[in-house]
Amino acid sequence: MSVWRVVVFMGVMLAAGCGLGACSSTASKLDTLIQAEPDSTRQRAMRRLSLASAYYEQNQNAVAQQEVRAALQIDPNYAEAYSLLGLIHQRDEAPVLAQSSFEQAIALASKPPMRSAELAAIQHNYGWFLCEQNQFVEAQMQFDLALAQPSYRQADKTRQAMTLCKARASLATDQRQRNN
Repeated sequence: MSVWRVVVFMGVMLAAGCGLGACSSTASKLDTLIQAEPDSTRQRAMRRLSLASAYYEQNQNAVAQQEVRAALQIDPNYAEAYSLLGLIHQRDEAPVLAQSSFEQAIALASKPPMRSAELAAIQHNYGWFLCEQNQFVEAQMQFDLALAQPSYRQADKTRQAMTLCKARASLATDQRQRNN
C-alpha cells in the first residue's frame, strides 16, 4: 500500500507540475494578448486615409485633402493615399495635380512588395481620370493593366468603366467629324 501511495503521490505531483507550467504558459499568452500592439506607421496612416475617404464620399474635398496630406506626412510612401489625392484633384478639376498624384501612386504601388490588387485599383482610377481628360488610348492601357493584375477583384467595375470610356471616345470622334 505504501508503494501505491508513493506512485499516486508522484503522479499527482507530476500532473500538478505540468498543470502549473501550462497555467504560467497560458498566463504569459494572455498577457501578450492583453498588451496593445505597437501602432505602426502604416496603421496610423490608414486611419487618416479612412477619414479622408469618408470626407471624400461626403463631397468634403478640402477636409479630405487635409486628411490625405496628414496620412502622407505619417507615411510618405503610401500609394493609396496618393491615389485618393488624385481623385480629390480630379473632382476639383485640377488635372495636372491629379495626374501627378496618380503617377506617384502607381510608382509607389509598383515597388516591392507589390500588392497587385492595390496597384490595379490605382490603375483603374488613373484610367478613369485619363478617360475624363479625353486621353482614351492611355485610359484603355491603364484599364488593361488593371485587369491583368492577378488578385484584382473589381474587374466588373473596370469593364464598365472601359465601356463608358469607349462610348465617350466614340462621341468625341463623332463630334470632331461633325465639326470638320
